[in-house]
Amino acid sequence: MDPAEVPASPVDAPPALLEVVLRPAGLHVRLEAPAGEDLLVALSRGADGAWEDVDVLPAGSAEELLEVAAEPGDRVRVASEDGTRVSGTAAVADPGAVPAPAVPPVPGAAEQPAAHDEPAHDEPVQDGPAQDGPEVDGLEVDEPEVDEAVWQLASALEERHPEWSAHPQGPVLHVHGRFGNTFRVAAEALSAGAGEVRTVCAISTRGDFTLLVAQGRELLRADERAGVPTQWRHYDLPAHIDAAALAQNPDAERRCRRVQRLLPGQPPEGALTLLRAAGVDVSAPLDRCTA
Repeated sequence: MDPAEVPASPVDAPPALLEVVLRPAGLHVRLEAPAGEDLLVALSRGADGAWEDVDVLPAGSAEELLEVAAEPGDRVRVASEDGTRVSGTAAVADPGAVPAPAVPPVPGAAEQPAAHDEPAHDEPVQDGPAQDGPEVDGLEVDEPEVDEAVWQLASALEERHPEWSAHPQGPVLHVHGRFGNTFRVAAEALSAGAGEVRTVCAISTRGDFTLLVAQGRELLRADERAGVPTQWRHYDLPAHIDAAALAQNPDAERRCRRVQRLLPGQPPEGALTLLRAAGVDVSAPLDRCTA
């Protein structure tokens, strides 16, 4: 029997899939409850029954807008990373064929963030030169050079993604927007920085965030979701994989992750030293934004 057709165990099974709907920007997946761990999202295309892992639903999330190409009728399931606990399956629905009342409006990822629909927020940080005065207070001699690199990256990202808002928070690049997968956003920004910017924090309108800090081929990651302790991961990246490629490839993400036994919310060994070296204020919330 196809494992996808076996009912999930009632004790340890992942939350049930409530809906899987095609959106212009990808695939909207919604669970009946927040995931208690990272879950692999698998897709079976057509009727051949072959399953492939296409993305990761982070712990603490009950819905995500995944950048995955799919067709109506394809099947989706979620499973634990070791593959021992699998949810039931759900068919991909086309919103053009499904009556609108069947899909309850969900704030955040359920609505497609079109560039012309996305509000400008209330973030006055997009006018770069206006921030130079309060940003540079003379306490650090190297701050102007760091800020210039971060401002250039912020401008490039906003040009590429008009629905995003990006600005420096000291040496850290903050990226705000109505996106579901904060890890992918932060990783794209970090890779776009090409080594000039070492630290990125992607913050969604729901309050979820991912902080990435790069040091050589070492990558530190902190994810936070509502009601879930900060999850830390530490990676060693081979030369052919950057942060953006890591975020797009669940298999590579697992292979490059350091095996560490941590308590909930406990940072890996050396994490605080790495954060301080990158200019992150470890005495404040990791996503603290004064803009």
